[in-house]
Amino acid sequence: MSCLTRLIMIFIGGQLMAGASVQFIFDLNAVHHSSDGVFWREFFKELIMRPPLYVMISGMVFLFVGVCFPRKSR
Repeated sequence: MSCLTRLIMIFIGGQLMAGASVQFIFDLNAVHHSSDGVFWREFFKELIMRPPLYVMISGMVFLFVGVCFPRKSR
């Protein structure tokens, strides 16, 4: 994998993880406003049904591939 491809993979992974972080904050804010307190068990049950978790996982996969995949052999 060339250096440019690795940089693009790392950039995509970082962007996906940043977007998922913002979505996590909005989801946590929505759960907090709908009840008096944050019930973590209910939040995590709801979290597995929503896209931010899977966007974060795909961002981690892109970062892992971009960082750990071996360079092109000569």
